[in-house]
Amino acid sequence: MTTKANIKHYGFNNKKFTFDRKKFSLIIPFLILTLLLVVVPLVFVFVKSFIPVEGYGVDENFNFMFNDGYIFGKIFLSIFVAIVATIFCIILAYPFTYILSQAKNKLFQTIIILVATAPIWTSFLVKLVGLKTFFDVMYGYKNSTFGIIFTIIGLVYLYIPFMLAPLYTSLVNMPKNLIWASYDMGHGPITTFFKVILPYTFAALMSGITLVFLPSVTTVAVPQFLNSSSDGNLIGDIIVNEGSIAQTSEIALARVSSLSMVLLLILTIGYVGIVYGKKLYKYVMNRIKEKRLESC
Repeated sequence: MTTKANIKHYGFNNKKFTFDRKKFSLIIPFLILTLLLVVVPLVFVFVKSFIPVEGYGVDENFNFMFNDGYIFGKIFLSIFVAIVATIFCIILAYPFTYILSQAKNKLFQTIIILVATAPIWTSFLVKLVGLKTFFDVMYGYKNSTFGIIFTIIGLVYLYIPFMLAPLYTSLVNMPKNLIWASYDMGHGPITTFFKVILPYTFAALMSGITLVFLPSVTTVAVPQFLNSSSDGNLIGDIIVNEGSIAQTSEIALARVSSLSMVLLLILTIGYVGIVYGKKLYKYVMNRIKEKRLESC
């Protein structure tokens, strides 16, 4: 049991919160791992980005990204491909998990969800080779996959289990009386989905989007395997190629560090824009409603 001696109360903006020493001690190993495996590498990458290499200025660490627009083109192409792949994962996973969650046979649900998430269990490389072989057999010749669409197909195939798992867990635990109550109020299936199901599963949906989108942006090998075009690589492949050169070249290490920082900055700005853009939208809409009420 937690004693009062282990709990401290703090006040902030007229709100109280407690600090439990015993509970905090349980997350110390996680904090240490986060510090060693996330914070320290990020600091190293940041420092390398702004340290001049002998014979080059700091500007040379970044100039290669601005010379012809090639790198930024690949960054935004990678983001576009990741967004499309994430949308397809949502379109495929939502109805599948919802219908499956309505099944009455629990054994059937378990078997189907295990089969649907089976790609997680196998090697990343084996899955790519299998998908590539499938397309080659279907078209009747080797290296038959040309175009970004095959990269998107590959990303959906590889990462859709990460969308299925959180959505299924949320939907299967959703109280059925919420849906029945919506129908009793006269709402149809579409209204019920947007007013009941979507809000209830929103946290799971955001988890799935994060688990699909972020790996898709920086994916490696998928474009090289599934897009036989001469310029089918994405930003993750460029980072890996530069990183391999960086093992023996200081300027390459500085450049790949700066590229990683710029990519992180773009993703962070996008995330902040989405989060605070939603809050700003709600604030503006509330202000509009208030002014309408005042004018009445």
